[in-house]
Amino acid sequence: MLDKSNPIERRMQITTLAWPILVEILLRTAISTSDVFMLSGYSDLAVSAIGVISQIIFFLMIISMMVSTGTGILIGQYNGSGRTQQSTDVAVASVVLGGILGLGLSLFAFFAANPIVIMYGLESDVATFAYDYLIITGSFTLTVTLGIVFSTILRSNGYSRTPMIVNLLTGGLNIFGNYCALYQPFGLPVYGVQGVAVATAFSQVINTIILWIMIHRKHIALPMMSFKKIPQTTYKKIMHIGVMNAGEMLSYNLSQMVIVYLVVRMGTASLTAFTYAQNIARVSFAFALAVGQASQIQTSYYVGKKWIEQILTRVQIYFLVSFVVSVALTCIVFFFRYELLDIFTQDPEVITLTAGLIAGSILVEAGRVFNLVFISALKGAGDIKFPVQLGILSMWGVAVSLTYLLGVQFGFGVLGAWLALAADEWVRGIIMARRWRSKVWTKFNLI
Repeated sequence: MLDKSNPIERRMQITTLAWPILVEILLRTAISTSDVFMLSGYSDLAVSAIGVISQIIFFLMIISMMVSTGTGILIGQYNGSGRTQQSTDVAVASVVLGGILGLGLSLFAFFAANPIVIMYGLESDVATFAYDYLIITGSFTLTVTLGIVFSTILRSNGYSRTPMIVNLLTGGLNIFGNYCALYQPFGLPVYGVQGVAVATAFSQVINTIILWIMIHRKHIALPMMSFKKIPQTTYKKIMHIGVMNAGEMLSYNLSQMVIVYLVVRMGTASLTAFTYAQNIARVSFAFALAVGQASQIQTSYYVGKKWIEQILTRVQIYFLVSFVVSVALTCIVFFFRYELLDIFTQDPEVITLTAGLIAGSILVEAGRVFNLVFISALKGAGDIKFPVQLGILSMWGVAVSLTYLLGVQFGFGVLGAWLALAADEWVRGIIMARRWRSKVWTKFNLI
């Protein structure tokens, strides 16, 4: 069991790990929602554009997380086994790999922004907004990638509160930037979508700089000049784990892009409703997402310690708590759905469509909890390949296929797409829960 007199073990308690992550997730959700909320007063077309481009931005983020996911799992297991030098090597290697990967993604976003927007076949005004937002925010993916790596290094060493505080400060800076771009304070002109994108990118740069400083303030060893001395096997381990882990997330995002493409064909009102519903749903699954991320950190540490039975039971308890909280929050959102929607839009068609999607969210979020908790724990234990394979099969075989059948062929529209998402979450979730209980993940040895 955890020795609370040991500093790192005290930091590895689930509540110590989870609550700062929850606050950070809610903060990121608030910032994302603030973009939508503030832009809704500027133009519904701008909201539609952000809805489309958010899939691309998330796609870039998933690729950038290829390094950090491997980093977190390895640092956790090495710390658990008491191998601090190997833990330091992983941290240094991850910064090097993150810099290379982030630079490549920034160049890709800059040169591919126009072809990507054209691919969606958006209305002229929506396409202009989408291009402006993508080329500005996407070009700064380098800072996002390094920021994610720095946050992972801090969290994997038990300092989950530090990234929360940093994100709180820079999140406030982002919102203030949005305000300046859209509401003409100090006699400034309206900068619109471009201004919002610049505010987002600038806050991310500041975020990354502060996180770098905090790593050194916490006395986490990060001797960057030693990167050439680090064994090649360390770099390979990070990328091997990261590629597999990112594969599941990449498949999810690609499937979401196809689903959004199908929703675009259902009309601008459907796309706007889909965007609003997704943003509102983030509040419902924030708790489960935080617990899932915390359980991954704790699982990797416990596996390094060889505390198998303890983590087997703990993760199942974490799931039950997360399930109850997520369903309860979704029900609360459902009861106040019209009051919430009145904040965002007055369009009766959009309100009707979004209200229907919020009702369907009860089913979606109940299923999502399985995946947020059990998949995270499986990955923390080193069982990554199976979730990737099943994810690809279910996301495309269930979510995308049913979106086309229910939404397009059978005429259920955007509600059909929402029900397809629910089916995918439940199919994958039940299988993942059974895999965790089977303890097959104990045979994987990463270190």
